[in-house]
Formats: sequence, structure tokens, C-alpha cells
Amino acid sequence: MTWCYEPVGGGYTFRWGRGSGVITVHRGDVRGSHGDEALVDTVRVGRDWVDDRDLRVEARRWLRAEQQRLRRAAAQPTEQDR
Repeated sequence: MTWCYEPVGGGYTFRWGRGSGVITVHRGDVRGSHGDEALVDTVRVGRDWVDDRDLRVEARRWLRAEQQRLRRAAAQPTEQDR
């Protein structure tokens, strides 16, 4: 099962196989491929998931955490700023 999130300027593809216990997160729209190209993260989930609603909920949770991580990284001074 695949779910894509595509904001302006890029996006992510979330993949989950029934019973696999993980979601893989890929940068961009990789719905047509079966490999791990553009893999950015692997998220452990329960094996008891039953439908794509579970995937969308976890994907949104991951996206919120990623946005917070990017904001914190942008707020921290770089070596050039010091």
C-alpha cells in the first residue's frame, strides 16, 4: 500500500505492506518503483494494522515530526554563523 504527500516543491511516498511491521519513507513520488531509491526513513509499526487509514495517520505523524526537526535545524547556527 502506498500513500503520497506532495506539497509544492517536493514530497514523500510512504509504503507499507500488510504484516510487514514497517513503513518506508521515500523522498519524492516513487509509486512506480519497487526499490529503496530515495529512502529517507523506516518507521516501525504494529503488525495488526488493517487498512490504509493506519498508514495515513502514521504518515501525518511522521510529517509533523519532520517539519519540527527541519525548523529546529534551521534555527541552529551553522559553523559559518559563528
